[in-house]
Amino acid sequence: DKVAASGVEFAMIRVGIRGYGTGEIVLDGNFEENVEGATAAGMDVGVYFFSQAVSREEAIEEANFVLQQIAPYRITYPIVLDVEEVNDSAARTAHLTQAQRTEYAVAFLETIRNAGYTPMIYGNMNSFFTMLDFEQVKDYERWFAFYDTNLYFPYELSIWQYTDKGHVDGIEGNVDLNILFQRKEWAHP
Repeated sequence: DKVAASGVEFAMIRVGIRGYGTGEIVLDGNFEENVEGATAAGMDVGVYFFSQAVSREEAIEEANFVLQQIAPYRITYPIVLDVEEVNDSAARTAHLTQAQRTEYAVAFLETIRNAGYTPMIYGNMNSFFTMLDFEQVKDYERWFAFYDTNLYFPYELSIWQYTDKGHVDGIEGNVDLNILFQRKEWAHP
């Protein structure tokens, strides 16, 4: 309630991750509390999953895990694939090529689209232009992380994450803050 009262209109809540070393899919321990609290406070909610898929099958498994977890809730914002580099030699994705990462990202995003939701990609310049083949993912909604006052991204964005050191009444510690560029009706079943 404090978060909503502070003027926050939407929350992007982490559903879970795939361990970069173990490959195990793990539900975020705060997912249920966060999604229930945000929806009860009248906020729009989107969700994201931190992927470490090393095959098309694993990417689809991740998307289906997300769909299973969100089934009881009204998710009105996009379902997001979080594409970030893990700087650890033990990362199971360290050997993937750009073509493989792109194939797996598209498999996740299309599974989400086929379930009736709006798919989105979260990342930074490295995610969009080095890890992924931008030409193959350019038609998906984009949530861009860039922590500077002079935003540079030469393509249309849906959401800009402009800091990871924000403060919001009702949240303890630092929190990511985002700007939605254009209010939309996102697809959801």
